[in-house]
Amino acid sequence: MDTSEIQEKVLKTTDRFHKMRLECLLPDLSKREYELLAAVQEYMDGHTGRGIRISGLAARLKVSSPAVSRMVGTLEEKGYIGRGIDKEDRRNTYITLTEKGKETKAAAEAALCGLMERVTLRMGERDMEELLRLWNRLADIMEKELEQEDV
Repeated sequence: MDTSEIQEKVLKTTDRFHKMRLECLLPDLSKREYELLAAVQEYMDGHTGRGIRISGLAARLKVSSPAVSRMVGTLEEKGYIGRGIDKEDRRNTYITLTEKGKETKAAAEAALCGLMERVTLRMGERDMEELLRLWNRLADIMEKELEQEDV
């Protein structure tokens, strides 16, 4: 197999992963909404206090603040997150998970973990470990190549 064939197969396989409909495991959530809930939860687990700001979520998710604001609005309507205003600087809005948001995120995480457990059993632990080793090596190399493009 020549280099161009390998490149094409890598791109096609990557595309297959992007097109997987994980939403069937995440009732009432898109992948991005789940990622937002997970980012808020991760932040809250490491910090006490009022929550995370939109700009902090945007940085964690590597998307624009307006895109995060839209998702926050949708998740707020569903009752998964709440907003709080900073009493010292009313321009700052803080995002927290509601009890319903915590429960939904936990249920979605359990469903994803169940899927990955079944996949790992079918693939075998050794093959999964080898896949992860190679996948991480590929990611490391690609990140370094992209860093050089930015220079």
